[in-house]
Amino acid sequence: MSSFDQFAVSSSPSEAARTTVAKLGAGDFHDRWEQSRQVADLGDAALDDLLAMLQDSECDWEARWFAARALGEFDRPEVIAALVNTFATTTDEDLRQAMAAALTQIGPGAIAALGEQLAQPELRPAAVQALARIHHPATIPWLKLAMADARSPVRATALDALSAFADLTLLPIVQQGLADPAAAVRAAAIRGLLGLRLGLPAQQLIDALTPLLGDADERVAQQAAYALGRLSSAAAAAPLLQLLQAPGTPEALQIFAVQALSWQNTATALEGLIQAWDWLELPARLALVQGLAAVASDQRSRATAALANWLQLLPPTAENSTLRRHLVLALGQVGDSVLESELRSLLHDPDPGVQLHAEAALRQLQTQSV
Repeated sequence: MSSFDQFAVSSSPSEAARTTVAKLGAGDFHDRWEQSRQVADLGDAALDDLLAMLQDSECDWEARWFAARALGEFDRPEVIAALVNTFATTTDEDLRQAMAAALTQIGPGAIAALGEQLAQPELRPAAVQALARIHHPATIPWLKLAMADARSPVRATALDALSAFADLTLLPIVQQGLADPAAAVRAAAIRGLLGLRLGLPAQQLIDALTPLLGDADERVAQQAAYALGRLSSAAAAAPLLQLLQAPGTPEALQIFAVQALSWQNTATALEGLIQAWDWLELPARLALVQGLAAVASDQRSRATAALANWLQLLPPTAENSTLRRHLVLALGQVGDSVLESELRSLLHDPDPGVQLHAEAALRQLQTQSV
């Protein structure tokens, strides 16, 4: 019998598992990563040694991290208890995050144990993050509790996780979030409201979102514009069009409003966008041109006429070069063959860039006509 065979006979599964787990504590990160894959294949035979490594405070951080990662495969009461205990007692935030990730991997079986950690303010941020990643209705009561935390990142994380359930019974919490003093929470509430849109009257959504177009935090205003863009109605277009015409609307918010109206893809939105052209800054005009290039077929003739008109009105100066190029390209994208003669005339435009875009537009027209 060979020495290898003798070892195979004398070595029990538990001894082999102990040897493999022990190797998690040695070598570089790559070596340990490869070793952890072998540990995962050992199953229950490695469980006791992984638990011992996890709870050994003298063991180095990386070994305990790998032990936690492996233990995430075991939905066992003793594993959950060990992970939660380490989560609650370690002073190393990175290691705490590793425990949270393992508990998240276990999933529903770890929800109650994680939820109980919310009672400790210092553990609440990591516990909420872990609960948020377990998409299960049992997390809802715990996430509701987290909404009372004084820290806005905790409230925003909890509200985003609650919103993912699209549960109309959570509407009061979402509405409360719309008035939260923290911008991150208000933005999360807008996302939550959008998730409930199929169960709410459109006007209720519009009434809730419209005031937030003037939010002091521009990112919240942008989020509100995005949400209104998902509501394809004349009533939802009206506040966005008013925003475009309002003096002093920030450039970035103009772009969001233009994009939102383009997504609505309605005759009301299209006509309003065309009328708003004179008030738009260059970046918003570029966004509008891109939006008109992708309008619905029943809006295409109106969009084509607007694009061609704007191109004719723009003198071939250096400051208009970028916009004129985009207009030419958009005319090719709408695919109207009546534009061919106009595009051919641009092959002799004073701007070489416009000439190149006219060539590309003509090729696109030919491709679409085949």
